[in-house]
Amino acid sequence: MLRRLKIIFHYFRADAAMRRDQFDRAAERLNKVLELEPGNPYARHDRGVALQGMANYRGSIADFDRSIAIAPRMATAYGSRGISWKFLGDFDRAIADQLAAIALSPRLADAHTELGVAYFCKHDFDSAIRSLTAAIDLAPKDPNCLKQRGLAHFCRGDFNAAIPDLQRAFEIANDAYALLFLHLARTRAGEDAAAALETDAAKVRIWHWPSAVVGLYLGRLAADTTLAAASTPDDAGEAQFYLGQWHLLRGEHAEARTALQAAAEACPPWFNEHVVAMAELQRLG
Repeated sequence: MLRRLKIIFHYFRADAAMRRDQFDRAAERLNKVLELEPGNPYARHDRGVALQGMANYRGSIADFDRSIAIAPRMATAYGSRGISWKFLGDFDRAIADQLAAIALSPRLADAHTELGVAYFCKHDFDSAIRSLTAAIDLAPKDPNCLKQRGLAHFCRGDFNAAIPDLQRAFEIANDAYALLFLHLARTRAGEDAAAALETDAAKVRIWHWPSAVVGLYLGRLAADTTLAAASTPDDAGEAQFYLGQWHLLRGEHAEARTALQAAAEACPPWFNEHVVAMAELQRLG
């Protein structure tokens, strides 16, 4: 009885830490659970998720492998392992794991979403749209599914199809990234995008990166000020992408190509900005 109470206590503290994105503390608590109950596949899986949050993707895969060995029909373990493979850039293994998760649990919306994301990262936009449509059918209010399908349409050059997905994603999540791509899609579709951006930007509740890009697109910030607002290497790569789009909308194709190439090189291959930059470079020739 005392052992069971200790397990519950540590699990409760691990869950609280995970909710605060304190992944190291969550992993420590789950270590204690596994000391008491080494064969617990759920604790093994959850520690893998914590390690994933710490960017220890190889370590997380080891935990997911063990979880699957103990409970081979645990669909979420395959899905979580697929996410780690995605972050390691192995999109084929990511796809295989998400397909395994779906085979075990066909209505697992997250697996359909991540399958679509993995196809998106491989630039297979038709397959991405099919998988993301299945995810949206299961979870119609999930803004991530909607945004990702909108981006897949954007990469295919179907800007009119991208607009409603990106609009809905922004409305649900107040996501500045969805807003930026919505503005780009509207502009490429020939809409009065400036007025719409002005209206939608007023709805943004939290102003941090990439809010400087919204300022650039509204004409309130200069390009060099926008680049200077990027405080991390990942932000800097994204800044090059949005600068490239800014040049592209102004008809400055040489400058756009330079910035988009810089974005493609700086952003990890699972970043939306990397994938879209590569699609744009292909369009530019």
